[in-house]
Amino acid sequence: MNQETWGQKMGQIWTRCWTDAAFKAQLMTDPHGVLKAEGLDMPADLQIVVLENSPTQVHWVIPARPSQLSDADLEGVAAGADGLLDFLASGRLPIAWSIARKPAPALFDRL
Repeated sequence: MNQETWGQKMGQIWTRCWTDAAFKAQLMTDPHGVLKAEGLDMPADLQIVVLENSPTQVHWVIPARPSQLSDADLEGVAAGADGLLDFLASGRLPIAWSIARKPAPALFDRL
């Protein structure tokens, strides 16, 4: 599955969570089952923790360092926020790419 399709499916899942409390509760208790039913078959040995942000609580996730991230890449990212956002938007990290494409506006509005 390509990154664009992945992002679209995740957007559909998030939207459904916002409109269907039972679906959201099921996703939070059985993420593997829900994701599989939605066409996202995840590895069985992958632990998935589903968290929900609120207006007063935001979860920051530090991704695992990808093996393809070189020291030169790290130096570029460390150059500043623009370098980080450019790197994330490059699509080299699927989850980070989707976050960089659509950052949470409510969070940035509060800063």
